Amino acid sequence: MDISASAMVNTALNMQSSSTSEAVGTLMLRKSLNTATDEINQLMQSVAPQVATSGTLGTQVNTYA
Repeated sequence: MDISASAMVNTALNMQSSSTSEAVGTLMLRKSLNTATDEINQLMQSVAPQVATSGTLGTQVNTYA
């Protein structure tokens, strides 16, 4: 099998370009998901009532099997 040098170079450059595009796409997706996570956390904190952390009301769970 005889492959010309220019064909090998073109193939390598195409693969590198594809790899770079995938890396950029993955990075942008990760940043978008992080932004969405932050926004959802802020929304949940503004809507959710504060949980009791002391006392007997709302801090204990009774379970029976």
